Amino acid sequence: MSTSATTASHLTPKTWLITGCSRGFGSALALAALTSGDKVICTARNPQALSHLTNLGAIPLIIDLTSPPTIIQATITSAITDHGPIDYLVNNAGVVTIGTVESYTLAELQEHFTINVFSHITIAQAILPHMRSRRSGVIANIGSIAGWGGGPSLGAYCAGKHALAAFSLSLQQEVASFGIAVTCVELGYFRTGILEDGRAFEAKKVIPEYEDLMRVARGGLKGSSWKQPGDPKKGAELVVEMLSGKGRGAGRVLPGRWVVGRDAVAFVEAALKRGEDMLEGWREVVSTTDCDDVDPSKDMFM
Repeated sequence: MSTSATTASHLTPKTWLITGCSRGFGSALALAALTSGDKVICTARNPQALSHLTNLGAIPLIIDLTSPPTIIQATITSAITDHGPIDYLVNNAGVVTIGTVESYTLAELQEHFTINVFSHITIAQAILPHMRSRRSGVIANIGSIAGWGGGPSLGAYCAGKHALAAFSLSLQQEVASFGIAVTCVELGYFRTGILEDGRAFEAKKVIPEYEDLMRVARGGLKGSSWKQPGDPKKGAELVVEMLSGKGRGAGRVLPGRWVVGRDAVAFVEAALKRGEDMLEGWREVVSTTDCDDVDPSKDMFM
């Protein structure tokens, strides 16, 4: 290939599909990708919420992540037909749900996991055949440092982020041979309104014994909103560079789990240290207990 052909290929705009772009980190990601010169398909339930992006040339795509998978996948397929192949998929949309484990109803858990986990898989399933056929593409699921731990009144949110990381790591290994990169971008705390009053879902069942705990959770979310240490513009620019292999991402290989933010790195380091301490505390028990010859007919833990 000639130098001019290589340059032309490098300058050809790529196409991003980013979910949850009405505000917050998703909006910042869309702005960063547009600024880089690429084409952006941005999603939200309400098209009016995307006007700040469509005025800059972004393509709106209306998706309700609680819709049946067949409808979501048909919408994605139609977008690919209309606008061409997707080079970068960023599953960013998500919600915060607060409530104690005892208080969640099955319907509340299903809605939370549908938005935060299952819809990400559904959208990836719609795009993956096209990426496989082209032998290229990047899929980024926006996770959280919540996926490295648990917190009172945040069981659903933490569990969803745990699950998203595991799905991302599995998918990474499944599609690597097709030239597709996959990462779970585990964000620290960035200054957005995701935590502000009214944005978080809350379990409807009230259990008086947990009310003090819930009050602390509500106050913590509201008090932290817009005071988080991370700058979403800077964070989004870094993510776009890393996913596209430009700037600070040039020559780097995307990890399966990528922790973003100084506070996030400190959080994960502390979580790993707790894991090491826990393992050390149980090492003697494990090493002195012969588990290899247990008769499964007599001692089977289910």
